[in-house]
Amino acid sequence: MRILVLDSIHGGKVLADHLSAHGHSCDLVDVYRQADGISSDLARTRSYDLITAPFHLDPDYPLFRDLKTPVISHHAMVRWLLGAVRAFPVIEITGKQGKSTTAAALASIMPGPGLLHTSAGLVRYPSRDIIGQYSITPASLLPVCNDYVEGGWLIAEISLGFCGIGTLGILTSFLDYPVANGKRSALAIKTEQTHLMNQVLIPEGVSLRHDGCVPVSDLVVVSGTRASYRYGEISGSFTNPLLLLPGYKTPLMLAAGAALLLGIDPVRLSEFSALPGRMEVRYEDGSVIVDNSNSGTCFQTTCDAYLYGREIAGEGPVTLIIGQDCASVCENFPTEEIISAISEISPAYVIVIPGDERIMKDEIIRYCAQNGISCILSDSCEDGQSRAKTLQTPLILVSVKRWK
Repeated sequence: MRILVLDSIHGGKVLADHLSAHGHSCDLVDVYRQADGISSDLARTRSYDLITAPFHLDPDYPLFRDLKTPVISHHAMVRWLLGAVRAFPVIEITGKQGKSTTAAALASIMPGPGLLHTSAGLVRYPSRDIIGQYSITPASLLPVCNDYVEGGWLIAEISLGFCGIGTLGILTSFLDYPVANGKRSALAIKTEQTHLMNQVLIPEGVSLRHDGCVPVSDLVVVSGTRASYRYGEISGSFTNPLLLLPGYKTPLMLAAGAALLLGIDPVRLSEFSALPGRMEVRYEDGSVIVDNSNSGTCFQTTCDAYLYGREIAGEGPVTLIIGQDCASVCENFPTEEIISAISEISPAYVIVIPGDERIMKDEIIRYCAQNGISCILSDSCEDGQSRAKTLQTPLILVSVKRWK
């Protein structure tokens, strides 16, 4: 077939290379920079059997109208390239928040060899060696699956929905945000994609119209630091202080529920510890540093990090490092959430990382000035932390939205 692949920088180039290797004739258009492949003007003069585009592309992108060619998503194209559902366990994980934590927690108790694919890297288990670094666009599943070991498992974090190659789907959050130039709902896309999965595990307190939907609260109940679970012939409990943190409670519940659905006792989740950038605690130069810098950083996780840090560091001045380290096609850290977090925490110092032009740094500076808070601009999360250490406050909160 003659196929046009749109968006080279969010998995399109990987898709085009794999399609070409399978004997298809491909053109690739870089819809944002016009730097790779062919121009949209040249593509407009050609005919194609199929177009593949990511969900986050504006539905009114001119080539859709001008070419009048059938369009499928990058997710669907990956499913087609990988073929039928594989015999080995594949767990697909999507959602606005909690993907990486849920994936890592589940991987930590999976038996035998396997692969964990998240925004932190591709990790081989049980050795936990990092063997690659890929984005979580659906196209990344193509090179990831090349590292599959016979008899092993795959846990994959995927942006904006399911590809439909998995044994089990986990939707970690029902939080929403606009995509596709503000014209589509990310949550609507993800819930629509659940029909591709035979079984979908969802968080407590929400519902989903799906015959294979399993609310995690049917399997796991949390009280304080203890999680009790029961499914089929497996029952028991585990304790973990991370269950007190909202950012860990739901992922640990989902990991335990997924394990039960896979026939695995989740008791070893008692040994799971905080991940780098996800409430990781460090002690440096006389300060407690709580690192909450990850792709899911938002107002709520910032407040959670503050309460967690107060439990450890006690009273005293706080330095808050907040913002975003680079631009994002989809969700960002909204200015109003940043200001709300500053208002909630009332830090002595604020260090702003304005890595996305949508962050209105002047509004943040103005708010801090009006409320007697010292405000500093910094170019990076690393530079912000270096500056924070010189301020010598007992508690430093690092709450920068970043794609590490």
